Amino acid sequence: MHIYLLDDDPKVLAANGFLLKAMGHESTGWSEPGHFLDELDDNTEAVLLLDLAMPGKDGLEVLAELNRRRCPVAVILLTGHGDVPQAVEAMKRGAVDFLEKPVDARRLAEVLEQARQHAQLLGQQASARCRVARLSAREHEVVTLVAQGLTNKAIAESLCVAVRTVEVHRASAMNKMEAANMAELLHCWQLAMTREQGSGNGE
Repeated sequence: MHIYLLDDDPKVLAANGFLLKAMGHESTGWSEPGHFLDELDDNTEAVLLLDLAMPGKDGLEVLAELNRRRCPVAVILLTGHGDVPQAVEAMKRGAVDFLEKPVDARRLAEVLEQARQHAQLLGQQASARCRVARLSAREHEVVTLVAQGLTNKAIAESLCVAVRTVEVHRASAMNKMEAANMAELLHCWQLAMTREQGSGNGE
């Protein structure tokens, strides 16, 4: 998985890059938040070691932008002394954890694994959201009611259509969402809806 570093201090950037390499990880570093956000691929799952205190756009602002763009990027905050309140706020907004500088290698290894899993979840949510976006308005209505536990007959009555019409829309929705069965359909739907509501990344 891609590991990104964003820190306005070149020495810290180099030190963390060296530490990651010693741990067997390749990384890409930026010292300017604007450049990082401009060059970031919004669709790539990644872990970001993000400096909290930076001039101009700080870590919280970068995190807010990542949330707004719904990037599958798991954020680990790097903080100095006295930054704990801001770090806690960042975690409320979806950061995985925060580490004090200088970074401890053992602690970093633990948090990187958590962040990797979180980035994968964000990627799954993004994929599910794309599949749900393929649905027509009527298919979206049908799947919404399926997710609420309604039978085809109950859905037909709710939408004032024939049961056969519901079956057709349901089958089409499963095809568009690449779901082989109802469990996969509901799992995909849950992932997409959870992300829309901001769960899992602090929106």
